[in-house]
Amino acid sequence: MIKLSERVGAISGSPTLKLVQIKNQLQAKGLKIFDFGAGEPDFPTPEHIKNAGITAIQKNFTKYTSTSGIVDLKKAIRENYLKEQGFAPEDTEIIVSPGSKFGMFLLLQAAVDPGEEVILPLPYWVSYPEIAKFGNARIVHADHISGAELFELTADSYIARYSPLTKVVVVNSPSNPTGKIMNAAELAKLVRFFYQKSVLTVIDDCYRKIMYSTEPYPSPFALVPEARDCLAVVSSLSKTYSMTGWRLGYTIAPQSLCAAMTKIQEHSTSNASSITQKAAVAALNGPEDEIIAMVSEYRQRRDTIARRFDKIGNIRYRLPDGAFYFFADFGHFIRKKGKRNDQEFAMDILEKLNVIVVPGSAFGAPNYLRISFATAMADIEAGLDLLEKYLLTP
Repeated sequence: MIKLSERVGAISGSPTLKLVQIKNQLQAKGLKIFDFGAGEPDFPTPEHIKNAGITAIQKNFTKYTSTSGIVDLKKAIRENYLKEQGFAPEDTEIIVSPGSKFGMFLLLQAAVDPGEEVILPLPYWVSYPEIAKFGNARIVHADHISGAELFELTADSYIARYSPLTKVVVVNSPSNPTGKIMNAAELAKLVRFFYQKSVLTVIDDCYRKIMYSTEPYPSPFALVPEARDCLAVVSSLSKTYSMTGWRLGYTIAPQSLCAAMTKIQEHSTSNASSITQKAAVAALNGPEDEIIAMVSEYRQRRDTIARRFDKIGNIRYRLPDGAFYFFADFGHFIRKKGKRNDQEFAMDILEKLNVIVVPGSAFGAPNYLRISFATAMADIEAGLDLLEKYLLTP
């Protein structure tokens, strides 16, 4: 038998993608599944975006592109950030990748040497630590669970973990799984501190257009302009434009870092799909009416779940400011049901109710569950009916 590398042996499979496989298997058996595990919008990709992809095929735009992305897409990204955040990156400061997950992979492999430290949020998106471990980085966590304000994204939580080995800091705002947003004052404090230490701050803003606050999204580049050489943004079209299967992400970073990421991409995926890049141009340049409608629907779903949790009682949570997840403490019910941990609890819910939830331990937070509301309101109501009955039954 072939001996696998120690590098691949150090990482785990994605628990959220595993749930997708389980869902597909159960649905293939004809079962009705209530999916609160979904990390993707339940809305279709808007028509003008789909049509742009179809047009690209019809016009034979189906060949290799520049590794870092086509000029039209970089222009659309630049204009989008200028309009929203008052910052216009140069073409050499943008790299387009097949998904923001791969963008984060490229960035950490290009920026971090083995043994150097990466500060990640806790709770964290499931892929952050695995990507860091693949590059043999040391992982430390900015704790957003045990602070005075549950899930609050504070600069001090990161600053307290700084050491001479710190190379990269990752901020996910709005957060997956908590939906919390780092406000402008905290973000400025964090960026300024790590800039003075010559540490790269990476903002994962994949959910930045799915927000329930009237406050504008804080721009890291505008807040601390002098820190530009120590700042990067990793972003995606998957969540905002319901394009998860199209696989398109991008990174805005210092020119030298983008060049290094491009070298890795040249020898791995070559480039993002040419067809998807054309569709992405249409997405970024097109109307945002459907985004506004999606966010409005998400807000209603969020508020519905909050009311139901309050009615059930003994569920600790913070109302999400963005994204489409509740991250809630179900420790009371895990103990009540005699389960050893959140994984066993989530599996019991799946087996008895056909309801999919994600165990909090996948995000570094035992006893929590992630409840996605990227699913139809009717299914949310029906799934919560089942869950409420299960939780309140002695």
